[in-house]
Amino acid sequence: MSQVLSKLAIRNVKRSLKDYIIYITTVVMAFSLMFAFNFVSFSSDIIELSEMMENLKYAIIFVSCIIVFVIAWLINYTMKFMFSKRSKEFGTYMILGIEKKEINHLFLIENLILGFISFLISFFIGIILGNLFSAIVMRLFEMPYQISLSTSLTPVLLSFLYFVLIYTFTLFR
Repeated sequence: MSQVLSKLAIRNVKRSLKDYIIYITTVVMAFSLMFAFNFVSFSSDIIELSEMMENLKYAIIFVSCIIVFVIAWLINYTMKFMFSKRSKEFGTYMILGIEKKEINHLFLIENLILGFISFLISFFIGIILGNLFSAIVMRLFEMPYQISLSTSLTPVLLSFLYFVLIYTFTLFR
């Protein structure tokens, strides 16, 4: 039955893509912003600058924490909205004999697929935003900055960890 649910989840994602476009856009924007702040936090130029100013480092960490909590709330809200929007469809599944546990599993698979696609898209947008944020910060302090489209592994892993934690918290709520 699990394979059937997986196929149904993929079909539902394809069929409901236009309904999920707002969800995907929201998640992409949110994770792009989160990745950009992680990119800035671990940028060698910003690390050098923060060594001169201890408060800058704490400000970046504080803003990153706020962003993570806002993203978690936002994803939780949009998932509840999408769940309520599809309640008739899920009711039909229950009438057809699919257990509530399997319907929850179906919704979980769908949201993980959409979340992972959103995360991949946000990675590339986040690099661009991170460079923009770094350039703005460096310009504010009249320091030279050169745009780089590469990133270290730390902001990627930290962003992925945030993604896993946020989705784990939200999906199992």
